[in-house]
Amino acid sequence: MPFSGTHAEGQLQALIGTAVDGIMSIDRRGIVDLYNPACERIFGWAPGEVIGRNVSMLMPPRYAHRHDGFLERYIETGDARIIGIGREVEGLRKDGSEFPMDLSVGEFETGGDRRFVGIVRDLTERVAAERRLRELQAQLSHMGRVSAVAEMGTALAHELNQPLTAIALFLAASDKALESDPAKARSLFARAQQESQRAGDIVRRIRQMVERGDDERRDIDLADLITGAAELCSVADVDGRTAIDISRAQSRITIHADATQIRQVLVNLIRNAMDATAGQGNRTVRVRTRLREDMTEIDVEDNGPGIDPQVRPRLFSPFVTSKKDGLGIGLSICRTIAESHGGSLELLDEPEPGALSGARFRLALPMS
Repeated sequence: MPFSGTHAEGQLQALIGTAVDGIMSIDRRGIVDLYNPACERIFGWAPGEVIGRNVSMLMPPRYAHRHDGFLERYIETGDARIIGIGREVEGLRKDGSEFPMDLSVGEFETGGDRRFVGIVRDLTERVAAERRLRELQAQLSHMGRVSAVAEMGTALAHELNQPLTAIALFLAASDKALESDPAKARSLFARAQQESQRAGDIVRRIRQMVERGDDERRDIDLADLITGAAELCSVADVDGRTAIDISRAQSRITIHADATQIRQVLVNLIRNAMDATAGQGNRTVRVRTRLREDMTEIDVEDNGPGIDPQVRPRLFSPFVTSKKDGLGIGLSICRTIAESHGGSLELLDEPEPGALSGARFRLALPMS
């Protein structure tokens, strides 16, 4: 695009030449006639290699062959897919590598001809930083799950030892009865098999809790997650005196989430509620769900003494805990997980009719 020696045009030329973002212009046929230095830094092509050629050379092949058709359709119908909107797309560098970029396209007219100007911003560093942040969050989340299982380690080992001991006893008894009473031996074998399934279920729940997960979100049944989390926490309840009531958790609620991470949040909330009621006679933890507009609310409440007022303001801060051997990262991680799913996690202050008298946490998640 030529510039005259006027003051305004000189300013425009300086602005385009020094802009951090790439600026280019094309005619109605897609031919490039403006290509600033930032474009050269972003794409790797020199101006002389691009000006006069079709802009599709800066696009991955799967998009390039469709570009002219999009441009023609817009000129004929006015149907804008990207013009005046802006969006994240992929560009193609001179070395053949693809990269994410933000593209804003505008339209103008000069000399009776329609032209289009595009502003390009390279998003490579931002996308890489976001990916790294997700990886770090996943690692922290995994550390939190391992920590939670470690805190329950003694109880889980005790619970797992029970079916293993029973299996050994049943097999020894069936060996003695094998010749004298085959029917009794078969019955003992069946009971040993039941105990092995019980042991397998315990191991499966532990594995689900500590596995790294695939960091993929899919439609999952919320009731299944709540049931699994309650079962794992029940296994870790050594004296079996805590009643975990999930009867008010509605079935057939589907959420779009990472099952491993949401299971982690539920286990942490239920375990915290169980710890809060330790040492008292009547120990109750209740999980209930409700639908509110496009969100699902999961309340985890207990009949313990509630949260210490001095701890409440810092409750979701890292390394804040009232547990003797706790790391204090559980609730912090749980809130991060909830927010990364577009939801929230909060401690409710206001009493509610029918709620238990202790602490009440609310996990809100978007419905599928």
